[in-house]
Amino acid sequence: MDEVSILNELKGLILIKTGIRTITPADCKRISIEISRTLNKNVSETTIKRLFGFAVVKHNFSKFTITTLSEYVNGENLENWPSAVSHISNVPATWNDVKYKVAKITDFTLKGIKNRSGMPYQMTISRKFAEHDFDEFFKSDYSFTAFISQPGYGKTILLSHVVEKFFNSASPIYKDSSVLFLQAYSFFNTENILLNFEDQLKALLNIPKKDSLLNYIEENYQQTKGKFVIFLDGFSELTLKKELKKQLFESIINFICAIEHLDSIKLVLSMRSTNWTRFYDLIRHSAYLRTKWFTGNYFNHTEISNVPPLTEKEVDQIISNIGGENVKEINPKLKAQLKFPFHIQLYHQLKEEDPTFNYSTNITFHELISRFIQENIYRSNYYTEKILFLKKIIQLTNYGKDGTSVPKDSLIGELAAFKNAYMELLSDGIIMEEKRYENYHPREFVRFIHSHIFEYFLFIELLEIFHLQVDQKFFQHVQTQYENESIRFQLIQWALRFIIRIGDLKALFSIFDLPLNQKEHNYLILFIAENLKYRSRYSADTTLLLKECNIHDKIIEEMMHFDFVDSSYKEAIEVMSDISDSNEHQVIYQSLLAILDMLSLDEEKINVRMQSIRALDCSDWELNPYEVIKLVYSKLTNTPTENPLFLAQIEHFQYPFLGREKALNTKQGIIYLLTIVLNLFYGSDEDTIKIIDLIIKSHPQEFKKRSAFTILFMNILALSKSRIKPGKKTDQLIKILVHIHENKNRFKATQNAESILKMTQAYQLRNKGEYLLASEYCDDCIHLFKRNHLNLNCILIYNLVISLYADLNDIVKVNEYKYERLCFMDDHNIPARIFALPTEFTDFKNR
Repeated sequence: MDEVSILNELKGLILIKTGIRTITPADCKRISIEISRTLNKNVSETTIKRLFGFAVVKHNFSKFTITTLSEYVNGENLENWPSAVSHISNVPATWNDVKYKVAKITDFTLKGIKNRSGMPYQMTISRKFAEHDFDEFFKSDYSFTAFISQPGYGKTILLSHVVEKFFNSASPIYKDSSVLFLQAYSFFNTENILLNFEDQLKALLNIPKKDSLLNYIEENYQQTKGKFVIFLDGFSELTLKKELKKQLFESIINFICAIEHLDSIKLVLSMRSTNWTRFYDLIRHSAYLRTKWFTGNYFNHTEISNVPPLTEKEVDQIISNIGGENVKEINPKLKAQLKFPFHIQLYHQLKEEDPTFNYSTNITFHELISRFIQENIYRSNYYTEKILFLKKIIQLTNYGKDGTSVPKDSLIGELAAFKNAYMELLSDGIIMEEKRYENYHPREFVRFIHSHIFEYFLFIELLEIFHLQVDQKFFQHVQTQYENESIRFQLIQWALRFIIRIGDLKALFSIFDLPLNQKEHNYLILFIAENLKYRSRYSADTTLLLKECNIHDKIIEEMMHFDFVDSSYKEAIEVMSDISDSNEHQVIYQSLLAILDMLSLDEEKINVRMQSIRALDCSDWELNPYEVIKLVYSKLTNTPTENPLFLAQIEHFQYPFLGREKALNTKQGIIYLLTIVLNLFYGSDEDTIKIIDLIIKSHPQEFKKRSAFTILFMNILALSKSRIKPGKKTDQLIKILVHIHENKNRFKATQNAESILKMTQAYQLRNKGEYLLASEYCDDCIHLFKRNHLNLNCILIYNLVISLYADLNDIVKVNEYKYERLCFMDDHNIPARIFALPTEFTDFKNR
């Protein structure tokens, strides 16, 4: 090879070695440092710049430079590097020569893919759909196939696994066949504009120009029945002008026409959707060529793709490879996001930075999207023009209020000014063109491919309108302008993330002025908590900011609705507890978690929680949370209490803090809840009614407001009354509560209160003799309580449904639910004596 060829090969090898796709002058310093670190030899930054054309070449490169560079790229034999300018021998080549050359090139390509993989190659997986599609194609009469998708679906890794499994493994499936795996960007280049596909292959394989490549392959096929399969990837990185790229596609089409009657040759292409569209435009009018194309089994005409997202099983497999952790512990929402393979690479980066990275809310999603945008836009070529172009799209959609796409003819000015940026946005899968028919006339539109990228840039535009100030006015604008749109909630989350990242934590308070429903309210508290926790990992000032802005006090104030049925509520408490170093706040968080633990009847959890609270100072609490949880633990374990005086006070209904007028806050609400939970184990429904009556007496004004707290306690009151006082007054109370729960826009009733109302209705239906309808309510409650680990409630409902079928004299159903109840208690290690069945049901068969 001549010096020019050698230097070209070295440039390609260095880019593969370093994983650089599009080199810039700034990368040259990094390459120089990497060479020095690897070999302890110096090749200056200027020399690297000369090599890649960023500096003037005044003389030839020294033998030392070429040797060092060759050694850096693992001493690769440059003759093995795919090059269409290689010297073509006039000596006839044997099939063994061709096969050897093919194997070397394929091995080299696979090695390059592994070096450039966005995550360690051993963590990637082979995809079953691709294996099945290729196997079907290989055995068919089709001449060519293509794996087509938007960027980031892992097509190159997909091809490498197919090649390894079918041809290059220890026991290849098609051992008699040969595979030539090429990257188009190295096979064709701007310095080599000879675009005859077969001639390129002959030059690459050192086959004399006068000989026919097809004859070589066909002769071998007749002798061995081994096929010759060409994999061609890397079109997206091929820097050719539009005219040359068209010539390249036409050259490939001519080759397909040449092999149309040959079973011995198969061509596999890998293209982005934009490239495939241009390629397909050249063959769409040839019905015959279309019959030679194997589309695959997953072709989506709308998305122009036949590479589906990862399946849940595939995501589980990759997550296991990345972290070696139990995939069941991974948040299902996160797993759904990772079905896009490019996000897997970003997730791997996050896991390397923080091995415990696993959040319940969209925090992971936002981190992945942010990194995706940084990687594909802000750190790419023409990034300024790209941002201006995307801003224009957002503006033309009337900031998302007129949809998410714009007519292409509305962008004429931008297309002229930002042509290169536009083409890269298309190629990189940020935006796409689509045709629609208006009055039977086709019209082209441009839109973001992924809605979350659109949401990100919409947020950036709104942020600029409000001069980078996210405050009450900003949130009110989002609320009113996007009130009935799903994008509203996404914009709120982007805003909260921005607030926390810049440390303007007091601005978080504005979010609670919005008319959020309880589910949104709980989720956003958890979202804030997880973002604060994530921020604390990289910003040491987070704890100080939490104190200065009284964030814990505000979050605690917003948790007074006690929505124990919503998992976001519990998780938010746990996260806030993790980032709190205050005794005052910890007692509140731990007490709330203690209530949930006691309702779960889990002895182990209760014991652990009891030890956590024991280490805290609860001296300013009128009802000591530690004494309450210790008394419940004694009941569950059937052990004597360590504080008989406190137990005696409870049994004699001595609650000095009840009935006094005082301010109602979250701490006071927790004390009331602890009292009711304690009464569940040691008291009666009569006592519960008495307790709530005294609470109402203490806060008469609060109970006129129909707040989430008062609605919850009125539901608890109705439940106890339905169990022991099922009269007209109870019916009237239930009717009022049903009306409140049906008017969700007016009243902020929680799911927890709603679940208690359903229990109440089941009891009241039994009282009215509507047993079958009551049993349906019971089944709904059992499912709900099991899902949320409210095992105490679950047992009460089991007792009710058993009594319902006893009233119906249905022995089979009674025994079925008794057995189900027994298994449930056994699975959760709940003592049989806790909330035992009435004695008349213990031996129902003898009744």
